[in-house]
Amino acid sequence: MEVRESSKTDSNLFAKRSVNEVCQDCFSTESDRIAETGEKFMEYFARNASSDGVLFKTIKEITKEIEIPHQSLTRVLKVLEDKKVIYRRNGIIGLWSE
Repeated sequence: MEVRESSKTDSNLFAKRSVNEVCQDCFSTESDRIAETGEKFMEYFARNASSDGVLFKTIKEITKEIEIPHQSLTRVLKVLEDKKVIYRRNGIIGLWSE
């Protein structure tokens, strides 16, 4: 899935790179299950984030909507934070600007 500039999220990250490229970079050393969960989350994020690259959802809401285990999503978010792709603050998940 490629996210274009006309997409809801106008972040530099998604304007220059596809979700698959981000996932390959971030999850190459993780298990297949985490990589698959990461791709699901990134696609969900691209569809549901605001135009500023911010997602106003709790982990509980996200796991229910995309039907993935809480522990797997937590691991995915931790990896994305460590790679400086996203940040988390009090109920929001946002993209780091490049």
